[in-house]
Amino acid sequence: MYVITGASGHTGSVVARTLLERGARVRVVLRDEAKAEAWRQWGAEVALAELHDASALSLAMMGARGAYLLLPPPAPSSTDVLGDRLLMVDAMGKAMRASAVPHFVLLSSMGAQHAEGTGILKTLYLAERELGALGVPMTILRAAYFMENWGTALPPAVEAGVLPSFFGPSDRPIHMVATRDVGEVAARMLLEPALSRRVVELAGPVDYSPDEVADTAARLLGRRVHVVERLPAALVPMLEDLGFSTELAHLMMEMTEGINRGQVFFERPRQLARGRTTLDEVFGGMLRAMKALPHLGFGAEEGSGASH
Repeated sequence: MYVITGASGHTGSVVARTLLERGARVRVVLRDEAKAEAWRQWGAEVALAELHDASALSLAMMGARGAYLLLPPPAPSSTDVLGDRLLMVDAMGKAMRASAVPHFVLLSSMGAQHAEGTGILKTLYLAERELGALGVPMTILRAAYFMENWGTALPPAVEAGVLPSFFGPSDRPIHMVATRDVGEVAARMLLEPALSRRVVELAGPVDYSPDEVADTAARLLGRRVHVVERLPAALVPMLEDLGFSTELAHLMMEMTEGINRGQVFFERPRQLARGRTTLDEVFGGMLRAMKALPHLGFGAEEGSGASH
C-alpha cells in the first residue's frame, strides 16, 4: 500500500494513477469527499485528512509501504506562510513516526538546499531538514520550474502575441520540467525505495529560455510571439491585484530573483535526471483547454500536443 498526498493536484494525481496502472495498492489522501468517488472507481482507497492534522494523517498512513509527501501551494491570500508550512511538516513528521512508514518521497525543488534567498522555496528547505531528522529512509525529489507555470502567460500570447516573463535575460535557458514527469519519477522512486537519504534532481528533456518558450507558443499558435521582459519587482503589485497577500507576493518575487541570479539551481547539476515530456506537449494540452474560452478566438479544430 502506498499513501499519496496531494492526489487532487498535478503531481500527486500522476503518482497515484501510475502506481494503480502498475498494479500497486494505493490510498489517496483528500480533503474533499466530493473528489473521493472518482478515485474509488479507479481502484484506490480514500482517506480524508487535512495536512495539518497529525492524527488523521497517522491513520491514513497506517500499513503503508511508502508515502508521497508534498506541501501544496498556499492559498493566494495566505499569511504566515512559513509558519503554516512548518505546521504541516510537523504533522507529517508525527504521522510518519506513529505509522512507521519505512520510506517516503518528498516533493521538493531546485534551490531547496539553500536556507535563505529563495523565497517560497524556503518552506521546502525546512521540510527537507525537519523530515530528514526523522531518520526514515527518504527520497528528496527536487524538481525544476514547472512548465505548467507558464500557463498564465499563454492568454496574452494568444490575444496579443506577447509572452510576459520575469526571468532574464530572455535568452538564458532555465531548467523546467512537466508535472507528468515529476509524478512518474516519484512513483518509480516509491517502487524502488531508498535505503537512507537519496536526492534526485529532475528537469525536462531540454532546457528552455524565455525566448524559446515564446518560440514554442508561436509554433503552436501559428503566429509571432515575442517576450516582454519585466523586473521581478513588478510581480508584487501584479500578484496583489490578483488577490495575493503582500507576504506571499514578496516570497514569489524573491524566488524569481533567486532563479535570475542562479541561486535557485540544482545542487548536483551533473547528476541531473531528465524527464521525457516536452514544452510543446505541455503547451499543446493547455491550448486545447483554452479553446473552450470563446474570447480567445479559437476555432473548433483540435491543436497538437498532449493534455495534462
